[in-house]
Amino acid sequence: MTETDTAGDPHILTSEPEVHTAFRVSRREVVIAVVLFAFFLLSVFIIQNVLILIIATMAFAIWLTFRASHFAIDGLESLGAIAGLSAYFIGVLSSLASNTPEAVVSALTAWRGYITASPELVEIAVLSVIMAAGFNILLLGIVVVLSTRKTGIVEVPREVVEDDADLIRWTIVVMVLLLAFGVLHYVNQLIHGVTPGLTYLPAVLGFLMVFSYVLYAIYAVKKPSSKDKPGPTPRHSRRDSALLAFFGFVGIFIAGYLLAEAVELTFDFVPWTGFGIVETQRIVIMALIIGAAGALPEHGIAVIAANKGKADIAIGNTLGGTTQVLLLIIGGVAMFLPLPLDAAVLLQFATAAGSLWFLKRALTDDQKVDIFEGAMILLMQTFVFILVLMPI
Repeated sequence: MTETDTAGDPHILTSEPEVHTAFRVSRREVVIAVVLFAFFLLSVFIIQNVLILIIATMAFAIWLTFRASHFAIDGLESLGAIAGLSAYFIGVLSSLASNTPEAVVSALTAWRGYITASPELVEIAVLSVIMAAGFNILLLGIVVVLSTRKTGIVEVPREVVEDDADLIRWTIVVMVLLLAFGVLHYVNQLIHGVTPGLTYLPAVLGFLMVFSYVLYAIYAVKKPSSKDKPGPTPRHSRRDSALLAFFGFVGIFIAGYLLAEAVELTFDFVPWTGFGIVETQRIVIMALIIGAAGALPEHGIAVIAANKGKADIAIGNTLGGTTQVLLLIIGGVAMFLPLPLDAAVLLQFATAAGSLWFLKRALTDDQKVDIFEGAMILLMQTFVFILVLMPI
């Protein structure tokens, strides 16, 4: 079977029966992986310098996140096609796999915080999920800018957002309500003369966020419009697809463990005060690093697709990934961990609501998106990242 064009979508591989074909990677990437792994081993067993160990661990873990995510997504998509699942449901599975790194890194970092009695690590873990959503929005702006840089306007088919239109609206409502809940909590304390204290997202609301996503996914899969869309054809055999998914998720968990270890080392051994960084900034910086490490390697694929002119794929992927992070992952974290509604979190909720509304309005009013709209989303998220880095 001949190889398909994979320039715009690295998830698309050939459907040849050999396992080595299913796990195909470029020679250049193999060289990079070997170099990163050798650097990691040298830093662990020979060099034994903490700073070098941190750099080596993060570099190798980020590459492993990128590659393992591709394997997991490719395996799940092919298994879904073999099982005869709808295109929408396969897309949901693919999006879940692409968001797994954020969830794994956050969970493992939080676990490290619990077993070492470090509340700072727990706060970093929770805040990193919010930052991952922020990086998704940042990528959304980049995708729109890249898609429109030549003509200024890109026409986006209505079907790109029609399946998720209601979910996007619901996500905007949830973000606005959570923002109002957090602000009213502080206002109420000030009115009653109480020293403002930190409030947390109730676990029951986290459950309802997760439940709303699951409910909508079930509804969307059963809609006639979703059923009528032909599902993708299998790209691999059942065995190869299962192996891809298995080794992909194993790689994601290994990468998450390595990133969690690197975060703990960075938090404990980097001389933050020597750089003039206060405690609140240190927590935000670490959360930004984890959020970027979890979101950028996989969701960055949308940037490649946008650069190759596949605007509908890129915008659809980043929109779906953003709503999934905001509802499913943040809601899931809030069910098990106290999610603080501090200034950084509330700012991100406001940005998420504004960005989703901005882009959805642009896509649904005339089915077009322009470079100005993308630039505004990009500027808004950059503005928020700078704000949360400011010492409070």
